[in-house]
Amino acid sequence: MEQSNQINLKIPILLGSCRTGRQSLKVAQFIFKELSQNYPLKTEIIDLAEYNIPMLEERLKEMEILPPDLSRFCSKLTQADGILIVAPEYKNGYPGVLKNALDYLEPQALRYKPIGICTVSSGGFGGLNCLAQLRLVCLALGGLPIPDKLPISHVKEMFDINGNLSDLGFTTKLNSFIKELIWYTEAIFRSLRESSEP
Repeated sequence: MEQSNQINLKIPILLGSCRTGRQSLKVAQFIFKELSQNYPLKTEIIDLAEYNIPMLEERLKEMEILPPDLSRFCSKLTQADGILIVAPEYKNGYPGVLKNALDYLEPQALRYKPIGICTVSSGGFGGLNCLAQLRLVCLALGGLPIPDKLPISHVKEMFDINGNLSDLGFTTKLNSFIKELIWYTEAIFRSLRESSEP
């Protein structure tokens, strides 16, 4: 695989929860640290708790005045080459705040964008129901969920009281997941660039 810095990939982390005390924030921060320190690409955490996105009442194109945070959210996702979603499982599904935000995107807004999905659960199944549902939503938006997945079970046991990783085996799983997401993102980026060249 060629070096990612040659094509300057943008792969943000979308944190799909805004609940107080959310454990998924720790996971997103750890993944961000791994991505930013060990991989030559552009990344950031798009934290829905930091965006004032109203409940969907009008389609984006029908709004007379576009809320600034909503415009910023949609712009960051459409400009990304790939996306890494971190989402907790709530009641066998994914958070409503994440669905509300994604529903604002135009049809096919994520077309040709590889999407890695990390799901978080306090139980033992790692959020697999959340994962399956998010894959369907990403496909509906034109995105390409990668085959690999990163379910995290018993998330409260994953970090110690100081925020340090307790499950050292997670880093190996994470890096395998990241490398697959980068591989797909690079492959599609190069293919799109070549197809647009005269």
